[in-house]
Amino acid sequence: QIKSEMELMQDAFGYEKKEVITEFVDLTGVNANAFWEIYNEYEIARKKLGKEKMDLLYRYTTHKGAVSNTQAENLMKRVIPLRKNYDKLVEKYYKKVKKATNPLIAAQFYQIEHYIDDGINFTILEMVDFIQDK
Repeated sequence: QIKSEMELMQDAFGYEKKEVITEFVDLTGVNANAFWEIYNEYEIARKKLGKEKMDLLYRYTTHKGAVSNTQAENLMKRVIPLRKNYDKLVEKYYKKVKKATNPLIAAQFYQIEHYIDDGINFTILEMVDFIQDK
């Protein structure tokens, strides 16, 4: 149930995100089809990481009470690589977009992706409690 709800949210978010990209990235004079092909490929990979992030958030927020040292360590063993993998993914697709279009469009793609991700992260951080000692 929860996974299907997350997939619906991701699909809706992906659609809205594509509208933002369309509005702020001017593809005039470049191969727009190549850009969208790369972007769609990126979104598939990003959604996979997004599911991992949502799963981790769900596990953390449904855990009642304080967190032990072991639980905190296990959490961080998943959080840190997930963050690094997202940064690597955006960098990989920045390079692909730059090669298929130009550096300006690639920079816009990079900037929008980080702007949206940072906004999501900030919203999540405002909603969850700080980790407390058990």
